[in-house]
Amino acid sequence: MQADIIVKTAPLNEEEIGMLKGQQIVITSLQLNTQSEEYIRKLMNKKVTAIAFETIKDEYNCFPIVRSMSAIAGTTSILIAGELLSNQEIGKGVLLGGITGITPAEVVIIGAGTAAEFAARAALGMGCFVKIFDSSIHKMERLQKNIGQRLHTSIFHPRVLTKALKAADVLIGAMNLLEKGPRIVVSEDMIKEMKKGAIAIDISIDQGGCIETSECRTHKDPVFDKHGVIHYSVVNLTSRVARTASIALSNVLSPLLLKLGESGGIKPFLKENKGTRHGVYIYNGILVNDFIGHNFNIPSKDIDLLMAAF
Repeated sequence: MQADIIVKTAPLNEEEIGMLKGQQIVITSLQLNTQSEEYIRKLMNKKVTAIAFETIKDEYNCFPIVRSMSAIAGTTSILIAGELLSNQEIGKGVLLGGITGITPAEVVIIGAGTAAEFAARAALGMGCFVKIFDSSIHKMERLQKNIGQRLHTSIFHPRVLTKALKAADVLIGAMNLLEKGPRIVVSEDMIKEMKKGAIAIDISIDQGGCIETSECRTHKDPVFDKHGVIHYSVVNLTSRVARTASIALSNVLSPLLLKLGESGGIKPFLKENKGTRHGVYIYNGILVNDFIGHNFNIPSKDIDLLMAAF
């Protein structure tokens, strides 16, 4: 941990934090839902500059890493659903998508962002009947345009959503909760109404989750049953396909690290690169993310003012 720049796909563990030295730059996934006030304060005490790569923006004001990881997670979630549905010990022996003469499996997707789009693409490709729910008409129109065909879409009407879930074989929670915090869309009562043996996969669990019955699980123990519904809610789902995720991550971070080296230091780099500056949550040991500050009741500062002072 003596390097000036530390890049890690997962948050630092306690031992790694203990080895940190002042003025180091730490670029990791934050996964706020799994963190504590103690974790944030330990990083602050080390006087490091910490950057959450999921909040880095590009020149188009988009989150490139989130988009890449969401695309992988969306596609992977359908592959996992198919595996769980057909599993002899857990699933009910259903072929995701079905065949001619058999009613196709129904997939309900919560959200209309990138993860939802790629989950819908994968599900449609397998022959599933897909229903999309979101609060934004614009997002659902964009999703339909990107996919190139009309889908069953609806805003969040509780009765409509409950009816769809009763018939669903698979539920995918793919809400983008960045900077908004946890937002439960599918309640426990709705889960109770689902068919026995149905699958519920919460992709957004690392941001707080949008399914009330979701739990933060690891890849060693990812599956659990609640009210007869098989749940899968693993933080950092993309690590299930680690090679693909690593290459996608490198495609975004490598150019940034090269620019950082050319800038001669973190301060001039952040001054020139507004998108990366948006991903900084601790600057020289000072919390500069208002959302984290409110979440853990820690005073935060404006990074633009701090950079002018240092």
